[in-house]
Amino acid sequence: MSGVKFNISPLTALRISLLILIGVSTAGCIESFVPETDTFEDVLVIEATLTDELKPQEIILSRAFRFEEFVPEPERNATVVVMENSSSQYIFEETLPGTYHSTTNFAILPGNTYQLMVSTSDGRQYESSSVVGPEPAPIQGLTAAISEDPEAEGMEILVEYDNTQASSYFRYKYEETYKIIAPDWSGQRLEYQGPQLVVMPLPVGREERTCFSTVLSDEIILNSPRSSNSGNILGFPVRFIERDNFIISHRYSILVKQLAISEESYSYLETLESSTAGDDLLSPSQPGFFNGNVSSTTNTDEKVLGFFHVASVTSERIFFNYEDFYPNEELPPYVENCLPFIPPLESVGGELSIHQLLGNNTVKYHSTTVFGEFVVVARACADCTALGDPNVPDFWEE
Repeated sequence: MSGVKFNISPLTALRISLLILIGVSTAGCIESFVPETDTFEDVLVIEATLTDELKPQEIILSRAFRFEEFVPEPERNATVVVMENSSSQYIFEETLPGTYHSTTNFAILPGNTYQLMVSTSDGRQYESSSVVGPEPAPIQGLTAAISEDPEAEGMEILVEYDNTQASSYFRYKYEETYKIIAPDWSGQRLEYQGPQLVVMPLPVGREERTCFSTVLSDEIILNSPRSSNSGNILGFPVRFIERDNFIISHRYSILVKQLAISEESYSYLETLESSTAGDDLLSPSQPGFFNGNVSSTTNTDEKVLGFFHVASVTSERIFFNYEDFYPNEELPPYVENCLPFIPPLESVGGELSIHQLLGNNTVKYHSTTVFGEFVVVARACADCTALGDPNVPDFWEE
């Protein structure tokens, strides 16, 4: 399959673990399976993607959870080692419960082989198959364009790729950052001086009008260029943003990372998608447990979930403004319904007083009526820090 986009959380353990509750026997069922706690198995879940980025590499270990818990249990106090070319090794230490980082910065090298080895605190041992570091595959270009689909009005972020390059299997991740401008910012605030409410200017240096928010992709995005349309330079959509989404109202930036992965990694992610597709994870279509490339060396019958991925990464960032594509047109609606209102001085009939609203920081000053009444608005409408960070990112360009 080429050009597929999966809505799956980065913490794949959350969904993979549910497969333990289903079991292989559901493949031929004619009714949806109702899980019970006694179907639970204690299974190690591994999330690992080593890259050619020079940094502390990360590996996450957890245990499959019972259906009613919905929270994976971190695998603590494990010994985690990655072998390179069966000779040198990289040691990982636990920095957070179940999260292990390499004690030294390193980057995978193309052509070298890597193997994950895990020993848990109860003496169980696991090994991955050897994985070869892939050759780098540079992004040929990154562009933003209005979608040509008449039923999907909005912006597409397109990665250009050359389907003649060495790698033919890609996974994409992105980080999007957007500017937020509070539409009802006044530069003033309400505060109590004794029993009286007074309007005061914001403290010098406090920024509440313009902020920035960064969001990481929460889906698995795959593409196999050699299986795509003919032609050398092609465009693959990694992100679609509806035209009425407020995140593109002003200035928007996206950093796209292209991970060249192996055919085995690609196939595993495809299988993962088919096993968790749709809203009903417990439907008859569930095929049950499927193997990754990690197995137990102490018990060959023990199941292990997850995959040890090795990838080369290239990235590119672009910026654009809403007006670049929709000049002289009304901006998308703000994320908050900004209707100014006058709250009561005292709480009446369950309606919160202005004192209570200011105390729980849910409103901000908007204006004052000719009768001296204070008009307020939802905090996000006048204070961008409700939605983002007032500090300008280091990479930001206007």
